[in-house]
Amino acid sequence: MMNFGKHKLDPETKTRLDAFGVKSTGVIPAAGKISTRVIAAICFLVVALAAEGNREPAPAGPGGIKKPVQAPVYYPNVVFQPDNRRDPFWNPLNSKNNSKSPADEEVDRGPAPPGIAGTYIAQAVLKGISIQDGSRTAVMRGADKRLYFLREGDRLFDGYVKSIDMESVTLVRETRMKSGKTLTQEVIMRLRTP
Repeated sequence: MMNFGKHKLDPETKTRLDAFGVKSTGVIPAAGKISTRVIAAICFLVVALAAEGNREPAPAGPGGIKKPVQAPVYYPNVVFQPDNRRDPFWNPLNSKNNSKSPADEEVDRGPAPPGIAGTYIAQAVLKGISIQDGSRTAVMRGADKRLYFLREGDRLFDGYVKSIDMESVTLVRETRMKSGKTLTQEVIMRLRTP
């Protein structure tokens, strides 16, 4: 038995430690004491060696040959075959019967111009209404965070101003479809919500 600080090692453990590159003295020359890493490595090796000695050999297959462990097989091109069952990952809302035909799609408007002419009705915010000499003007904030003074008939990117009342502005949103139809929807913006 070797003296390893306060720990004693038998010659077999010493040769195993030397095989793993651990110095058998276990003493750091500069510090003069055992390193915690060396102690952790020794504890790990002792536990591993004890477990290795207690382990029984794996049972052999027919003819004394060990069976190799097979990894699970991965099939990349397997397709789900329902066999009169529905696919649990299929969304029924995305069925072809419920989808709109291409003729019912909205026409792309293209890039938005700068200013209020490039602001969608949903982006516009009513800030005030000005009444002067019988004419009304709506003060609206556009998508660019600037204020614009609009009168009846002025255009936004997806609609126009229909009417301006004392406490509200009525806008008409126009949607052009690929079938040639133009759908309109009235949007009322109020200064104060009731």
